[in-house]
Amino acid sequence: MVRRMAVFLLISLAIFSCPAAHAKAQQIVKVSTDIEIPKDMVASDVVAIGGNVTVYGKVENSVVVVGGSIILKPGSYVGEQVVVVGGELIRDPQARIGGKATQIYMPHFIPSFTTMLKGSWIAIWATISVMVLLGFLGLAVLMAALIPEHIGTAVNALGRSFILMFFWGILWMVLIVPIAVLLAISIIGIILIPLEILLVVLALILGYITSAVYIGKNIMLAFKKIPPPFTDAILGIVVLFLIGFLPVIGPVAKVLFLVAGFGAVLTTRFGTIR
Repeated sequence: MVRRMAVFLLISLAIFSCPAAHAKAQQIVKVSTDIEIPKDMVASDVVAIGGNVTVYGKVENSVVVVGGSIILKPGSYVGEQVVVVGGELIRDPQARIGGKATQIYMPHFIPSFTTMLKGSWIAIWATISVMVLLGFLGLAVLMAALIPEHIGTAVNALGRSFILMFFWGILWMVLIVPIAVLLAISIIGIILIPLEILLVVLALILGYITSAVYIGKNIMLAFKKIPPPFTDAILGIVVLFLIGFLPVIGPVAKVLFLVAGFGAVLTTRFGTIR
């Protein structure tokens, strides 16, 4: 995780701080395009997203490639780090690297960045879907571990009256804009608008997780089994993810559970009131 964060920080730095080209050294940043550094060329930093980098000459600092490969030819030189995400590092024995070489392999079930960046919308959609699923699985387990009582209180509210929580969710969603308008009337209220947005986003995320736990718990109880820790959360997240693939009825069902969970979270004040 630290390596990945470092990679993306370096990419962001290279993209947003790219200066004008100099005579001797320049930063090179390209997307979905291969980069070649000739023998007589000196580059400052090289970043490629969805393309390969071939170095014959010299790179003073680092070379970073996401969704491609780095090829270091005989006599080439990289002064600092070489980082490859989702590709290969092909290094000639006569090529020199002043820093550390790092390769980060992507899981095989995730389409490559190269495929995504070359316009495969199916790959983009599949990758985003899998990443969202993994993200919510991690969040669900984390929330179930950190605030089990709060999640349990909201789940119990759903169990007592799912329909009532759904209507409460609709009511709270309708009130979001009027509350923001009222806050905008005063200077102090304007400052609090970002806090309202943050609370709404947090309530939606917790509401989704609450609905997932509610679904997983009821599935396990239907089989007359007491779910092990976190099993109900994981099962519910997967079920909600698969429901989304159903045409028409799938998105409607997901919205239904999301709104009901949202209502349960806010009605119980984030699970603090039973």
